Amino acid sequence: MFGRISLDRRVLIRPSIWAAALLIAGGFFSFAPRAQAQTIVATVNGAPITSWDVSEREKLLRVMHKPSSYDDALNSMIDDQLKLGETDKFKITATNSEIGQQISLEAGWLHMAPAAFMSAMQQAGISEQHIKDHFTADFEFNLLVQAYNKGVDPSEGAIRAELAKDGGRSAAGIDYKLHQVIFTLHGNNVFAEIQERIKAADQLRLRFTNCADGLPLARAMDNVAVKDEIIRNSLTISDQLKDVLDKTPVGHLTPPERTADGVEMIAVCSKGVSNDDTAVRKAISERLLSAEMRADAERRLAELRSYAVIVKR
Repeated sequence: MFGRISLDRRVLIRPSIWAAALLIAGGFFSFAPRAQAQTIVATVNGAPITSWDVSEREKLLRVMHKPSSYDDALNSMIDDQLKLGETDKFKITATNSEIGQQISLEAGWLHMAPAAFMSAMQQAGISEQHIKDHFTADFEFNLLVQAYNKGVDPSEGAIRAELAKDGGRSAAGIDYKLHQVIFTLHGNNVFAEIQERIKAADQLRLRFTNCADGLPLARAMDNVAVKDEIIRNSLTISDQLKDVLDKTPVGHLTPPERTADGVEMIAVCSKGVSNDDTAVRKAISERLLSAEMRADAERRLAELRSYAVIVKR
């Protein structure tokens, strides 16, 4: 009945040196039953929207700094039902980690760390089920829109025009030469061991004043791994990581951070204006493509609304 659509399950999120925060992987959510009374306030092609749904959406919209009146929340719920109804036709389902990616993407638009965004939603009293349902609808619909636009790329003329606006090669960003320094963990990664490794990392950080002497010092320590040099451009990393790297003087280590690999710091061995516009061209291309995807998603959602059977009670 429906045309074959090839799905590319990659999402346009700029990579970070640290592992992406997939906030709901591994069963993060534990669902609780809805305790309060609820009434059906609308249906979308027969699918019900309850007063509880609208109440939860009002809270979510406030956290996302969007208009959050009753009508705003109801229309947002209608959009979600339309998205889920359409993606269900093509058997599109999001994994927990993919929903986590969508949450991270939304956090980026809000200029928040993913963990801080998740904490804000929890503090607002939004149910975990509602959070998961909303970002499932967003991810699955975005994936469908990407499939419809597979092979579409911004024109060279559009990239050049944006490059000129950004200042040409002077907008190529900062290149950082970095080494990851990881204090590995053993046993059950208990709190005491983590605190001990953070203390050892802080001690190394005090002694680390240049990469020429500091990297061999780190390599000589037990249960410490020093990764090969990597070069990252400021245009290809998250704003949070860029801020940390900019605040760290050349030849020093970033503050220790608990990651999946252990307790990690980054040695900032050099930073300077990039002479290569590859990164800025890629960033512009992604920005233009992302804008076109959002516009196409809005067009398709409006089309779905135009022939949906929506009954408000």
